[in-house]
Amino acid sequence: MGLLGWRLVTRDAWRSVLAMAGIAVAVLIAFVEMGFMNGVLDSQVRVVEAARGELVVLDKRRVHLDKWDSLLPIRLPQIAGLPGVAAVLPLYQAGVNLRSGIDQPDKRLILLAFSPDAPPLELGLDQATLALLREPNTVLFDRKSRPIYGDLAVGQDVWVEGRRLRLGGFASLGPTLLIDGALIASESTLRTFVPMDRPVMAVIRVAPGADIERVKQTILGLAGEDLDVFRPGELADREITYLRRAAPIGLLFGAGMTAGLFVGLVICYQVLYVAIRRRIQAFATLKAMGFSNGFVIGTIVQQAVLYASGGFLMGLAGAYFLYQELALRTGLAILFTAPRIGAIALACLLASVLAGLAASRQVVDCEPADLY
Repeated sequence: MGLLGWRLVTRDAWRSVLAMAGIAVAVLIAFVEMGFMNGVLDSQVRVVEAARGELVVLDKRRVHLDKWDSLLPIRLPQIAGLPGVAAVLPLYQAGVNLRSGIDQPDKRLILLAFSPDAPPLELGLDQATLALLREPNTVLFDRKSRPIYGDLAVGQDVWVEGRRLRLGGFASLGPTLLIDGALIASESTLRTFVPMDRPVMAVIRVAPGADIERVKQTILGLAGEDLDVFRPGELADREITYLRRAAPIGLLFGAGMTAGLFVGLVICYQVLYVAIRRRIQAFATLKAMGFSNGFVIGTIVQQAVLYASGGFLMGLAGAYFLYQELALRTGLAILFTAPRIGAIALACLLASVLAGLAASRQVVDCEPADLY
């Protein structure tokens, strides 16, 4: 059966390549839909995944990360004094207008601020770059921001909320669906033009040897009525769950993925159906020679699997290059992961097997008398 299925595919190589190309288009559609869906979700939790600590503290009213309810200032020294807490690293956030030149229009972005001596986020900053943040009126620009801000160079002047600052270097974070870019500043620089003393988040470093869950419960016991405490992974899961519930992301992109795979199923079925009709007498001959329906059906299903394999690999190759371009142009975290590739591969395989089983019904119904 294995050799026969392979020969049927390779005997009419041109038709087989066309069948695989059709399936590849369906696979590409599914990958793009999945890429956009996961890109939106993964980009939203970048700031959480960048946390340089074991716990993250938020105001209880901040039910999602695009809601900027701030912490009570008294809470940070209270948490710092608890047993098992090694450090409390506050993060400040504000929406600001940026001009890359005196005659350029304002463009909106967020400004993240923290102490350069104790950064709460991993932003790809070395010690020399962190030292720049200690200089007055110096900011860093997120190099992964969308290109709407133009080409910014180290040392140039930028205007933030009408105040002239110097661009000292670059950080790496990335935009979200709603936020196009980010600036990074020290707390002291932020307060010169956005007076504030309430952070939107605090990253907690747990002392070596301390039980993380116990420290978490201790913080909640201190001020559970106005604080939420999460491990970074827990907060990322909460944010993704919120986005899927509050916005029809899963429904929209899931429908696109399903449509793509359905296109692949239809294409595979059509190709197999035509191939079987063209060889119906050959299949009738096999049955006349004593080969069972199971053998013949297995041969057709193997054809479907070979079509699916070739189409999937072609679609995967196309998706790889398309992902690079989409990530570059949108700034979203459009990434391949082994589970996501495996999910599309399994769905493609199942769709093709179903198409093979459906197309093989005409073989089951044919009789050796069809030879005559």
